[in-house]
This record gives sequence, C-alpha cells and structure tokens, in this order.
Amino acid sequence: MKLLLLLLLALPLSAVEIARFDTHDFPFSATVQGNPFDVAITGNFLGPAGERISIPGFYDGDNTWKIRFAPTAVGKWTLRTTSTVPALNGQTNGEIVCRANPHLHIAKGALRVDPAHPYHFVFENGSRYFLLGYEADWLWGVGDAAQTLINQMAGRGFNHVLVNVYGHDTSWSPGKKHAFDFGPPTIYPWEGTNEAPDHSRMNPRFFAAYDNMMRSLRDKGIIAHIMLKVYNKKVNWPAKWSADEERYFRYVTARYQAFQNVVWDFAKESYYEKDEQLQSHLTDLVRSNDAYHRLFTAHDDDLYSWSGELNRNLDFRTDQQHSDFAEAIAFDRSLRKWPVINSEFGYERGVDKFPTYRTEHDWEEQLRRAYLVYLAGGYGVYYYHNTAWDVFKPEPEAPGMARFERLRQILEPLPYWRMEPLNELAFGGPCLALRGEAYAFYVEGSKLTANLSQLAGAATAEWINTWDGARLAATVHPEIMRLSKPEAFGKAPAMLVVVRKK
Repeated sequence: MKLLLLLLLALPLSAVEIARFDTHDFPFSATVQGNPFDVAITGNFLGPAGERISIPGFYDGDNTWKIRFAPTAVGKWTLRTTSTVPALNGQTNGEIVCRANPHLHIAKGALRVDPAHPYHFVFENGSRYFLLGYEADWLWGVGDAAQTLINQMAGRGFNHVLVNVYGHDTSWSPGKKHAFDFGPPTIYPWEGTNEAPDHSRMNPRFFAAYDNMMRSLRDKGIIAHIMLKVYNKKVNWPAKWSADEERYFRYVTARYQAFQNVVWDFAKESYYEKDEQLQSHLTDLVRSNDAYHRLFTAHDDDLYSWSGELNRNLDFRTDQQHSDFAEAIAFDRSLRKWPVINSEFGYERGVDKFPTYRTEHDWEEQLRRAYLVYLAGGYGVYYYHNTAWDVFKPEPEAPGMARFERLRQILEPLPYWRMEPLNELAFGGPCLALRGEAYAFYVEGSKLTANLSQLAGAATAEWINTWDGARLAATVHPEIMRLSKPEAFGKAPAMLVVVRKK
C-alpha cells in the first residue's frame, strides 16, 4: 500500500497512466464549420527511447475529436496534435506514463507473421499463436448475446473471430422472422438508414457499440479479424472511388488501429470487388493510415492473393475452400510463404432449426474437415448456423465447440510451427511432422502405416479419440510400423501423436 502511494505521488498531477498496449482516448474539442468528419487531427506521440507514432484522430460527435493511443513501450510519452483547425492544433495532454501491462492477453502485443517460420504467427512479445478461428459476422449488433458467445469462445480456446464492420440482411433469412433474427440491425454506420443513407457523415453511436465488442474480445484474448466490407449482405455502401468511401475506410482505421487485437480484412468475399485497382488503393489507404502496421488480408480473393504484384499489401492468406482442403493449402503455400487460413470449410447445423443458410453439416463432418485443414499446415475457422450470420442464438452451446477445443489441445503442445505436412510418411491418413522429433497422424479408418524410421531415440505415443477425447498409450519404434486404431474408439476418427523423448 505504501509503495503504491509513493508511485502515485511520484506522478505529475497531469499525468495519464496507460498500461502497455492498452488503449486510451485523448479528447479534444472545437467548433467548426462544415462536415466535422472531414476535419483531420493527428496525435504525434514521442516515446521513452525516441519512438514516434503519429495516429489519425476521429470525430466522435458533440464537437469532440478523439485520438486513440496504445503505447508500445514502458516509460514516459508526450503528445502534441497537428490540425488545420487552430483549436485542435498544437494541443498537448501533459505527461503520459506507460506501465507494464498485468493483463496477460494484452501484454502479448500485436499479432505478427513469424519471420523465422512464415507459415505461422507470433505475438509481438515472441509468444506463439495457434489460431483457432470462429466466424460471427453480426457479433457487433446482437446486444447482450454477444458477451455470451465471447465467453463461450474464450472458454473453448477460440482466439480469432471473423466479424463484419456491418452487415444489413441475408437473402436466406430476409427481414425479422423471429426473436433471434438480428437483420436488419437497428443502427447503421452512417447517419440516416441503409435505405436513405447520408454517407458523408458517420454514426458515432454505431461505433460506440462496436467499441464495446472490441474491448470484450481484447479482454478475452481474442483477435478481431475485421472485415471492412461485405458484398452480399445487402449493405448500401458509399459509391466506389468516392470521398465518402475513403472517409469510411479512414474512419474505421483511425478508430480501431490502436487495439492490439486487430487484423484487417478488405472484405468478406473480396472476390466480389472486380476492380482490383480499387481494392489495392483502399488496402493501401488503410495501411498508410495505420500507425501500428496491423496485419492485412483479403477474404477469399483467389486471383488477388495469387498475384505477386497485387498481394504485396497482404500479410496472410484467407481462403474459403469447401473441398480439396489439403491441396488448396499446399497450393497457397507454394506460391508464397505466408500463413494460410481456410475460413469457411463447413457449416455446422444449429441445435435450434431456424430459417438460415441452406448448406449444413453435422459436427462430425465439420470436425473432420478441420483436422484435414490443420494437418495440411493451415488454420481453420469454425462456423455454426446459429451464430454465423444475422440469426444469432449462442445458447445452448454448439456441439462442435468442445471438439474444436480438443483439436487445439492436441496440436498446440507440439512444435507445430516447425512441423510440415509430410503425407509421404504414412498411408491411412495425413501426417504433419517434424522428421525424427514429432508426428501427428489423422486416422479415419482402422489402419495406419507410419514411417517412423527417422525417430531419434525413444518416443511417447498416444491415440486420441477426436470425438470424446479418450486417450490410449501406444508403443512405437524407429521403424516402419503397421498400427491399428483402438477398437474402443469405434467409428470415431483418431489422432496418433508421437513425440521423441528429450
């Protein structure tokens, strides 16, 4: 208690204290003529070791502009604004003191592509990131139900959620058909309505609700994979190549770049954008206004992602592949060394039957496809009918969630970032391996032939039932072996995990 009091007394009275990588909003007031959303203000931050971060601000209504800042280093920072509006120019906010962050999730910093193992991710502090994704397009617009799903996701090990900035409605469940149908939403990102929008002015009330979702995801250690546009959800977007369009992209970038749990995605189903130069321009616009250099991707735009000229402004591949899972990932990895996410390989049917997307799978098939994706060296995103689009009912919990949690529990302890898809080492199922050290085999039938001849010494081996998690020890040797899946597993596919003893 005495130490805390001394630390508080040591701070200048005007000091703002922020934990590292946490966000703080600095507000500034002015009265201006014309459209306040066109007024530019920049916060220029100077850090303890000479770090310089210049962050664009955003108008938040009531004659107030905000600069949302997240310090990247412990120590003292200063702020000075620049703006063409005199009342917003040259403003300071006293001393800013950055402390170490006690929140384990936030303290990891931003997500990065691992330069040493470029098919995988790491956090800014060097800790590993085994991506287990979940798509919840309407998460921002479902009220209290959002926190229910966020808690479920965090509890089951999901650490990456794909979410729209906005979606209006779906063709497969148009209008409000029941209490759990949240499209069309009650609020819109611009002033006016989707039918009669004023695209020259953003709606701060909408984005205040989005802020709450972002904070909830951040505090649970979940990356927000923000899809800036969506082309098939009946949104009345600003005209292409217009000032209104650029204003929207600038606004979202300014408002959310400081969240360390952000990655950008140009659009859900980016392939709908046929003007590749426009896509490239808007991607560059976001990147040039993002002082934190968050990762950027384009959801399922094959030709854009496969073009070396165009994909220069993307950091990882987000695919949507409903078949040929392993082949598609191998193809993507061969063109460029970058992480590959299959964001949409199946759709688990809801426990409650609602009018929704017609394609559906049982959880067993959804899980099977996930293992094929991960053993091919990619990452996957879980889809559940009752939380994927505007129909949103997270309770009861989706049956597949616990099984996907188990997938992460099986693979994450392995040196997966050094393992490669090596199907030539087995038949009877795919193989992800680090030769001589670690092997993961997926077996749907009853038999597996595995080439373990390169095992460098004794190893532990275990059969794991992917449906119920039952585990049985296995005996292996450094040789080619014919193995049988435990009969007790019945029809359930199994993993055989072999790890060399240290």
